[in-house]
Amino acid sequence: MQVFSGNPEIKQGPERLFAKKFYSLVRLVIPQGTTIKRHRSLMTVTVVAIKGQIVFHTDDEETTLVPGQAIVMEPMEFHWLEAPTEDGEVMVIHGVLAHDKKQNQE
Repeated sequence: MQVFSGNPEIKQGPERLFAKKFYSLVRLVIPQGTTIKRHRSLMTVTVVAIKGQIVFHTDDEETTLVPGQAIVMEPMEFHWLEAPTEDGEVMVIHGVLAHDKKQNQE
């Protein structure tokens, strides 16, 4: 078992807590009024809200996440995040799942 702790001094941006070839764990601090620009990942992305309200966008949907809620996206799905009304914080997990590998081989 490994335990990872974020640095409370980080008030904005990403903090990589763990990274391997096909897996990473990132704490992302988003100050009020900040937008993380539209991007995509080659891996499956799981975003877990841990503080504040985060508005999470894809090209087709918009969802407001509150602590305890999570979103899982497929590889290559464009997305962006914003914290319009208060500071927010999320954990972002990038990973290649077993089904991702199988789909890529077909």
